[in-house]
Amino acid sequence: METIVELFTGFLDSGKTTLIREALHSPDFLDYNQTLLIVCEEGDEEYDEAWLKKNGIIKYVVDEEEKINEFFLEGLELNYRPDHVMIEWNGTWDVNRLLEMKLPPGWGIGAVLSTVDAQTAEMYLLNMRNLFLAPLLSSDLVIVNRTMEHTDRAKIRRSIKVMNPRAQIVFEDESGEPIETTEEDLPFDLKAPVIEIDEIDYGIWYLDAMEHPEHYKNKKLKFLAQVYRGRKLGSGLFVPGRFVMTCCEEDITFLGYLCRYKEEFPYQNRDWVFVTVSFRYEYMKQYKEKGPVLYLEEMIPAKKPVHDVVTFD
Repeated sequence: METIVELFTGFLDSGKTTLIREALHSPDFLDYNQTLLIVCEEGDEEYDEAWLKKNGIIKYVVDEEEKINEFFLEGLELNYRPDHVMIEWNGTWDVNRLLEMKLPPGWGIGAVLSTVDAQTAEMYLLNMRNLFLAPLLSSDLVIVNRTMEHTDRAKIRRSIKVMNPRAQIVFEDESGEPIETTEEDLPFDLKAPVIEIDEIDYGIWYLDAMEHPEHYKNKKLKFLAQVYRGRKLGSGLFVPGRFVMTCCEEDITFLGYLCRYKEEFPYQNRDWVFVTVSFRYEYMKQYKEKGPVLYLEEMIPAKKPVHDVVTFD
């Protein structure tokens, strides 16, 4: 029997309990025979004990980090035989300790979900940045709740993406409704005559250009890049891109879009350049479908930056 483990992380009072309660009431919950809820942090929000009992959900409270080890989890498996485990992790505990732990046979972490209170996020980022971001580093999904009109969503998104580039980030308003991502969430000015992409924002631009090419259609952009010219690209094409650390030092990938040029090309592979390009969305045989295509307008030499690998996905 396969046991799905869902791990919920985030600071105290960030909304973990509310998120878990919503998950327990979702139609997907009906797919499980036995759910084990491990609570490592109890805040202002509480679970309805009578409801849990009525629905056969076993709640187990753990108040010390050291108590959670391989033998403890083995004991839970032997005693309860769950096919679904939900862990409300303490926001001050080291989540990597659990992620690197040998789980009971058949157990597998299906998702890491995190919550952030938008009303306190900027204060935490200013005063205790590393501690605040630590529970989010392995998240698949980060839900930023209680978002208000004055919330600097771009700053929060950028701070999380720097540390965890693969995380999907969803903002919710004070009533819990998702907030649609807009151009205002991006860290560069889409209305500028030439959109200048800062070095640290290359990954954000790369992803947004893939998901929302309409943001850049027929616009000019300028960014720092390395040159890639491969034989399979054909004449008149190169790729200005960046090496990106997608999750760890062992997983570094060169990411960029095809770029057309007409003049002589005096640059070699790995040369650093500033490129000014116009953006179009066209079919390319190299893509085997439509995709972002850049048209070179200017290219000048550049110095290698201090951080030549960016940490965005």
